Amino acid sequence: MTRAQNVKKNLIFNVVKYVATLLLQFILRTVLIYYMGAEYLGLNGLFSNIFSFLNLAELGIGSAIVFSMYKPIAENDIEKIKALQNLYKKFYLIISLVVGIIGLILTPFIPFFMNGGVEANINIYILYIMYLCYTLVGYWSAHKRSLLFAYQRNDVENKIKTICMFFMTILQIVVLVLFRNYYVYFSISILFAVIECSTIHISANKLFPRINGKSIPLDDKTKKEIKKNITALSMHKIGSAVVFSTDNILISTFFGLTVLGVYSNYSLIITTIITFFSLIANAIQASVGDLIATTDVEYVYERYKKVRFIFAYLSALTTICLATLFQPFILKWTGDSAYLLAISSVMLSCGSYYINRMRTPVWIFKDSAGLFWQGRWSPIVESIVNLGVSIGCAFLCGINGIFIGTIVSTLVAPFWVEPCVLYKHYFKKSPKKYFLRCLLDFAIMATCGVVCYFVCSLIPSSDWLLLAIKFVVCFVLANALLILAYLPTGEVLDCIKFIKNSFFNK
Repeated sequence: MTRAQNVKKNLIFNVVKYVATLLLQFILRTVLIYYMGAEYLGLNGLFSNIFSFLNLAELGIGSAIVFSMYKPIAENDIEKIKALQNLYKKFYLIISLVVGIIGLILTPFIPFFMNGGVEANINIYILYIMYLCYTLVGYWSAHKRSLLFAYQRNDVENKIKTICMFFMTILQIVVLVLFRNYYVYFSISILFAVIECSTIHISANKLFPRINGKSIPLDDKTKKEIKKNITALSMHKIGSAVVFSTDNILISTFFGLTVLGVYSNYSLIITTIITFFSLIANAIQASVGDLIATTDVEYVYERYKKVRFIFAYLSALTTICLATLFQPFILKWTGDSAYLLAISSVMLSCGSYYINRMRTPVWIFKDSAGLFWQGRWSPIVESIVNLGVSIGCAFLCGINGIFIGTIVSTLVAPFWVEPCVLYKHYFKKSPKKYFLRCLLDFAIMATCGVVCYFVCSLIPSSDWLLLAIKFVVCFVLANALLILAYLPTGEVLDCIKFIKNSFFNK
């Protein structure tokens, strides 16, 4: 298939998976709220963050080996792909052992992360071990997932995940309604994780039967390149884990599980939108890697500019909708004002979301070009600033301090370092225009956002129909304002033509 065909296929299946996951998670979360309560939501958020942090043991090995597969796949070098797969498999066996051991060592310290303890009728140690088992299962098929990704066959994984998610959610809802037993509820997650990993493993073997069995040893040059990339990516992994996997831990530690449970509803919605961005990014990243491996820099740069604008537009649109609709939606969904955060917390969360979504096109092209080493210190600086500012501001500003820490740390390091690395080392251009354009994009988003917020505040949301009308007005008005704002640049029409040529022409 051509790159455009692969992107189209992957995007379609990613969207199907996204919509299905969105609906299923919304239904499941609603049942969890009404039958179990906020503390269980807090426990889920806390353990998810703890194990995201433990995934530091992965050290970016997956990204390094996926990048190393782009060229041999383009050249159909089966032996080298096989060697990389076997290396990846060995790495992940070691990683699963390390995560398992560290996870067990941390078990006695779990109560330390729960301010005020746990009122829910549950043994946190048993639940923690169950989450550890769930995490370890995912490592079994990691090397096969990487193979599907590098070959631009994300659609296979997405089909499997969507089907498993559907049946898992149905069973979990039945268990919650009939038994209200969280142990059985989460045991179903572990069971379907095993089923999903087994199916992905079998499917990858059927699709690529030649990439199995023993292989010749990797050459020294490739080993050296992988080692260098893993070193750099481990630093990126540490920074990312500290910034994005400690918010729930800090909120639980400082403010307790109930506050974390309240925030987790907002976090779920933000994460769902982030997943939407990720599905687009995942659909095109392998194709960008192939593009970089087979075409010249100027052609790649023209494609990058279009991708950058699409993400800037989507970032602005989703941020405006989140800021405008968060509070009325949460209130109507949960039916209790106790589940609402302060409006200042909502705006800070949306600001953090916007800044990090704007980074997406840069890291897609930077990682696809293999530029891991050049910005290796940025995430370390980011993580130190994040922890320092978040903890300091938590004492002064409450939960808002956690969000301020994330925003400040992002602006201090990666927001400007990553574009500088991409522009200097790959595009060979000055990043000045990029930063000026970011300021323009932010000004457009903020202006359109204020207008939408004011207009939608005039529409009541006392029932689901009025809330739906408010959503439609917000979405249509935001799009209209953004299109009008960007029309003078000519990028709107240019991108429409680009998308039409890429996805709708035979």
